[in-house]
Amino acid sequence: MYLAYHELKSAKARYSLVVLTLFLIAYLIYFLTGLAYGLANNNRVGVDQWGAARVTMNKYADHNLQSSTITEQQFDQADLSKKVAPLGVLASEVSQKGHDTDLDTYVFGIDFASFIKPKLITGRQVRHNHEVVIDQRLGAGQLKLGSKVKLNGSDTYYKVVGLTKNNLFGTLPITFTTLATYNQLRFGSTAVKNMSAVIYQQKKDVVKKAGLETMTPQTVIENIPGYTAQNSTFSLMIGALFVIVLFIVGIFMYILTIQNISVYGVMRAQGISNGTLIRSVLAQSLLLGLMGIGLGLIANQLTILVLPAKMPYTNNPLLVGGFTIGLLAVVVLGSVFSIKRILKIDPLDAIGGAA
Repeated sequence: MYLAYHELKSAKARYSLVVLTLFLIAYLIYFLTGLAYGLANNNRVGVDQWGAARVTMNKYADHNLQSSTITEQQFDQADLSKKVAPLGVLASEVSQKGHDTDLDTYVFGIDFASFIKPKLITGRQVRHNHEVVIDQRLGAGQLKLGSKVKLNGSDTYYKVVGLTKNNLFGTLPITFTTLATYNQLRFGSTAVKNMSAVIYQQKKDVVKKAGLETMTPQTVIENIPGYTAQNSTFSLMIGALFVIVLFIVGIFMYILTIQNISVYGVMRAQGISNGTLIRSVLAQSLLLGLMGIGLGLIANQLTILVLPAKMPYTNNPLLVGGFTIGLLAVVVLGSVFSIKRILKIDPLDAIGGAA
């Protein structure tokens, strides 16, 4: 370790550039991963919040919540309970009283006594048809408790009575209201008893009905428009980038070590053992990797603090950890491949080369 530290100290400029290169490579991977995972998370987090075991919808909806309609003839309202929840889904717009700009949202009509009711950060749950609970991101924080909004171009104002957090579907904030309001907005009457899906907290409670199909929440997520294509694109892009980066970093570290081969030859001529040289090479690459990748991790954490709240950026500890270990391993392996060359060098040739 002493030899490695001494070598790094004696050529600060060169090794500073190495650390900078590793930092930029690591940060690029972390940043793209954070964006990809954040975007995927914003698509699905509203479904994940349910904590559901199964979802039933119309079998002709092709697993798409927005396309599904379950009538009261298809599903008896008496079969609903706190653990068997109705859900109505409608892509909509929110217009705020006194503002001209319309905001995109998904309206979720639910039973607020069921297990899928949103967890609130402030306010209360909906008690009446002309009330809503909204995700705090809707309108970038412009909508607050007591705000009056219109939904889906209707003439009726709805009062915001509660705020929730991390409730998004298809990257859009969710507006929660009663199932009756959902039916009013979609079918024009609160007398209609339709819904988009039935959400089960436990698999054993699933009731099979003609014309309906039951699936896992993951199937629902994978059929959110654009979700699978978007994830596949980002995964392929980041995977290809990571493989290319591994080769570049490995070759880079190999060349860097070989450039110092005359120095290691002189060390051998001075009687320094092969074991000490090997430990020095590995320690040097490990130190460089830890410094460069460590700076990348720090920059990644700072990025979360400076990015605007609406930016879909989320770190996945498993992905970040996996990429960190992979990068660090390749940095060390790049030096390992050069060890055989170092051990074969003739000390006399090295001294001549150094001279």
